[in-house]
Amino acid sequence: MARGPVSSLFRIYGYKKNISRFRVLIWNQYDRSVSPKFTSFPALEVQNRSFSTSLVDPVRVRFSSENPKFVGWDSFFVKPFSTGVEDGDEDVSDSRTVVDDFDADVGKIVEFEVPSENKEYISSESDDDDSENEAVISDSMVEELGSGDDNVSSVKAVSFQHVASRDPVELYRELCDNEKGAKQTRSDWETLQETFRYFGNSGWATDQALAIYIGRSFFPNAVYKFRSFFFKKCSADVAKYVVSLGPSDEAVKFLFPLFVEYCLEEFPDEIKRFRGMIASADLTKPHTWFPFARAMKRKIVYHCGPTNSGKTFNALQRFMEAKKGIYCSPLRLLAMEVFDKVNALGVYCSLHTGQEKKFVPFSNHAACTVEMVSTDEMYDVAVVDEIQMMADPCRGFAWTRALLGLKADEIHLCGDPSVLNVVRMICSETGDELYEQHYERFKPLVVEAKTLLGDLKNVRSGDCVVAFSRREVFEVKIAIEKHTNHRCCVIYGALPPETRRQQANLFNDQDNEYDVLVSTDAVGMGLNLNIRRVVFYSLAKYNGDKVLPVPASQVKQIAGRAGRRGSIYPDGLTTTLNLDDLDYLIECLKQPFDEVKKVGLFPFYEQVELFAGQLPNITFCQLLEKFGENCRLDGSYFLCRHDHIKKVANMLQKIQALSLEDRFNFCFAPVNIRDPKAMFHLLKFASSYSQNLPVNIAMGMPTGSARNDKELLDLETKHQVLSMYMWLSNHFKEETFPYVKKAEAMATDIAELLGQSLANANWKPESRQASKPQRKEDSHERPLSRIKLYQKNRHDQSVNSEHSEKVAA
Repeated sequence: MARGPVSSLFRIYGYKKNISRFRVLIWNQYDRSVSPKFTSFPALEVQNRSFSTSLVDPVRVRFSSENPKFVGWDSFFVKPFSTGVEDGDEDVSDSRTVVDDFDADVGKIVEFEVPSENKEYISSESDDDDSENEAVISDSMVEELGSGDDNVSSVKAVSFQHVASRDPVELYRELCDNEKGAKQTRSDWETLQETFRYFGNSGWATDQALAIYIGRSFFPNAVYKFRSFFFKKCSADVAKYVVSLGPSDEAVKFLFPLFVEYCLEEFPDEIKRFRGMIASADLTKPHTWFPFARAMKRKIVYHCGPTNSGKTFNALQRFMEAKKGIYCSPLRLLAMEVFDKVNALGVYCSLHTGQEKKFVPFSNHAACTVEMVSTDEMYDVAVVDEIQMMADPCRGFAWTRALLGLKADEIHLCGDPSVLNVVRMICSETGDELYEQHYERFKPLVVEAKTLLGDLKNVRSGDCVVAFSRREVFEVKIAIEKHTNHRCCVIYGALPPETRRQQANLFNDQDNEYDVLVSTDAVGMGLNLNIRRVVFYSLAKYNGDKVLPVPASQVKQIAGRAGRRGSIYPDGLTTTLNLDDLDYLIECLKQPFDEVKKVGLFPFYEQVELFAGQLPNITFCQLLEKFGENCRLDGSYFLCRHDHIKKVANMLQKIQALSLEDRFNFCFAPVNIRDPKAMFHLLKFASSYSQNLPVNIAMGMPTGSARNDKELLDLETKHQVLSMYMWLSNHFKEETFPYVKKAEAMATDIAELLGQSLANANWKPESRQASKPQRKEDSHERPLSRIKLYQKNRHDQSVNSEHSEKVAA
């Protein structure tokens, strides 16, 4: 709808070629006040047309007030318009006078300076003087750039081009000194809003702000306040320059130095707080955390090779020869095995794991789990087994800590070549001397081209069938024992170490009927087994989120368990149950070990405590999240995953009386977070501890072995609860966990019951799925591979589609 009549429109032409035309629409009211005679100007005698200016911003044109030719012409507003009349509007034929099409940049403020030459005169008349005055605009006053549209031109004032070269500090001071910012047109205001929105979403600006200790969480708030400051203080030339840049990377780089100056002045407390938080969450240069180890000139020997190559054997020989030694194991089971073996050879050795401490009198040697190794004691020789576990996403920090912090004259690392380059880098930083000893398998691993053809009846004595879930392990065991004369031993991760050792001994003994082993990937390390052939039941594994192919490194580790030096099966064989998986097995064994680029780290309690001092009013779970967001790491390290710790911390939030240190220790307790019964007992233990009450086990002892899978699961949970109780007793005051001996006795009895239950297990495991496919009674069929299942579904869909078409016809 038209907003009012205008008496005339006039055009000004410039002399130079780079200016095409400039059209100004004069408001009727202003025209009358300045020059009532102006409507008779000959150039404006054209036909009137109706038009609408709704929702279009005015263009403000300023003339120099110092020039006498512009007296009374300080500034005026002009508007673009369209020549169409909106529906329902009256056609006012004489309301406006139009000359040619109007095209001007919406929202542009144009300043004019009057030169003395190249003038084009426009007659006007002031209220105070009836004489005609001449207004002058030349082509040197305005720079008009083509915008790519024949009907629209972009007008830019030359006066704001100098802003780009100004010093940011001086420019910021000028903004601060401004009492009031320049008024912006709606178009400019919207462009500035878009530009600041682009600035706030810029990843580059977010990262650069960290250099002045503006954190990611505070950055949006800082941008919001900076934007308010800019609108209140910004001068016209700076605003116009930002508008000319628009929402772009150039605008971000122009605004960022101003943003830095603003933050340094306005947020000193926030910067100080965040700087302290970052300093407390600094995990860079972890080798400097162990000054006593750095003061030593340590000798590092890397025993590098695959499984069944003798690397651990040679390292243990040096361990037993030393006056004082420590062996660091990845598993309780392997620590117990070394403990028994070394003592059997006449070297006194103690055992120290999270759950048990067995001190042998006069012993100077100890076997421990890697998490329990002390970095305070001095050793002559230390052995760190499975050093490639440094790259483990959850437990890797324990191996990194052992390598960096052990105070031993000689450290022997045993593992595959995947972390060799990282160890070289660490030794160059610590100044330790590195020696490398490379090994090959005693006997090569052979892949049998003839698979089991999908039939478990083809299993033979000495085979180890590897599945990747507890459910599949029991399905395979039941199928083999039903359709063959073989008896199966079972090993999986939820079994206690004592039960796993009992099952391993049962399998290794040649004088009984147990000649086949069915296991999960738990067989990959920690057990010496007489395996003739490793058979992969499948090569896909559920990782808690989805089913993925088993990594090549894990396939090589498991397959390498076949054929042990000194056993009755020195030659190692491996194959698959299904022919479809054979190619993937061969591919995995051919692949070299993946080179590890980063190894794990996790903060000590003292570091978490220092960080907590910066954020006193948040929960422990939130504290861990903040630490993960703000910690700084070197390029060769990553922060280990701590989802399980956060889940336990979230549960323990109900208990208010726990101190930060106690809460930290409880979160590291060995509990299955997917087992609600085990989590419930951990909550009860922590609640009793917080009230300074003796922590009771409060759990009955089962009367016999399991008769079904539900009872077997209950036995596993009970043993885990007892193991957790023993672990807590070793990490807290002994008087608060007075029933340790009772827990040890109960755990031993339950481990025996689990062994008896596995020997008699002939039931189908409980499935987590709503329904299970029915199996034939007379034979065992392996589930279809994912490729064949996909093809079968496609075939069924096509058959159904054809049937539907026939019915419709």
